[in-house]
Amino acid sequence: MRNLLVCLLAVLWASAPTGAVAAEPHDVGLVDTSEGRWYLGTGAAARAFYFGNPGDYPFMGDWDCDGVDTPGLYRRSDGYVYLRNSNTQGVADVRFFFGNPGDLPLAGDFDGDGCDTVSIYRPSEGKVYIINELGENDGGLGAAEFAYYFGNPGDQPFVGDFDGDGIDTIGLHRESTGLVYSRNSHTQGVADHSFIFGDPGDRLVAGDWNGDGRDSPGIYRPTTRRFYLRYTNTQGIADEEIPWGEASWLPVAGRFGLP
Repeated sequence: MRNLLVCLLAVLWASAPTGAVAAEPHDVGLVDTSEGRWYLGTGAAARAFYFGNPGDYPFMGDWDCDGVDTPGLYRRSDGYVYLRNSNTQGVADVRFFFGNPGDLPLAGDFDGDGCDTVSIYRPSEGKVYIINELGENDGGLGAAEFAYYFGNPGDQPFVGDFDGDGIDTIGLHRESTGLVYSRNSHTQGVADHSFIFGDPGDRLVAGDWNGDGRDSPGIYRPTTRRFYLRYTNTQGIADEEIPWGEASWLPVAGRFGLP
């Protein structure tokens, strides 16, 4: 009887839920920056709306911590940030400035609190500036909480949780060669991941494409007007291809909360 009880407990323990919940995969979208028109999702099912001015730099993030990624814009001419809390047409819900003209925005959850903030990458000096709060009322932000050198001038930044620890960190894409490399912490040092993915001229965006809790690279190739998504941070061919868009549009990714 004792042996039977031990065996029964072992079976129950092995079959009990672990508590692990698969993450909702990210979707891709595109932005026509010539007219400020956003397309979230792909094909006929994409949600389309206007937000921003021609030339604004688009990105996505969860600004109000509700689990849904919504639009952000960075006006590189003056360092102004414009954020919207819904995937609909309208004016910005949050406005502030951070950085210098010419900086590139970095949107992510950099401290694991469930809320995204906007930081910057300065291409002219290859330097990252991370801050874990949003500005308000057209004001500015203070000094960055993390500032460190990473990459070469001209590399294009992207953001993701590359090791599944719940904290977003910085990656870089060298468009001239297709080199993708990233760090797993907000510190200066060599890349934790480094590999070739894509062709020169591809536009990179990161996301959790298969719901495994880790972000990995995707590229939008203007010459074929296709997304190519890779499910791991390793060199190899795309795991998924999505035809969509126009050559001049810029890619975005996130959990858009679409039906």
